[in-house]
Amino acid sequence: MSTGWLQWDQETKFVSPGHKLYRSSAPSYAGSDSTQKLTETAVQYLQTQGIDSVISFNQVPYNATEMQLLKDAKISYLHLPVMDYTAATIQQLRSAIAFYKDPKHKATLVHCGFGWGRTGTGVTAIQLDATQGANPPESEWKSVNHVEESVQVAVLKQLKSELQKA
Repeated sequence: MSTGWLQWDQETKFVSPGHKLYRSSAPSYAGSDSTQKLTETAVQYLQTQGIDSVISFNQVPYNATEMQLLKDAKISYLHLPVMDYTAATIQQLRSAIAFYKDPKHKATLVHCGFGWGRTGTGVTAIQLDATQGANPPESEWKSVNHVEESVQVAVLKQLKSELQKA
């Protein structure tokens, strides 16, 4: 995609009413987390999609120039560093959920590096929260949301259990 975002998709199932949820790769992803590069074109694309907040599970934060691009575009940013092929902690998932639920945010993008494992874990956590742990069904975590690793499934099961008890 010429805008710099790969794996771009809007999640329409199991999301809070009135809040859009998107997922993608890191901007300009080229094989590892450190290759991300947020450009003016990439930020402009976010604006055309109405994105006003970004949650990144990439190991590498945006640099000062990239942060300024987001600030100038009035896009909030939450960086939750997670190593590739590992899982966010339960606290990181809670932070992502709280950031997503901030009433100022109407359209959130979740990304990591490639846009699957860690991104899928974050998206699934947000969906589980929106449904009090009922959905998406575990059978869709890997096949639909692209949760890749057993440690990612384990943290999602923990979150699901906590949400269902609340």
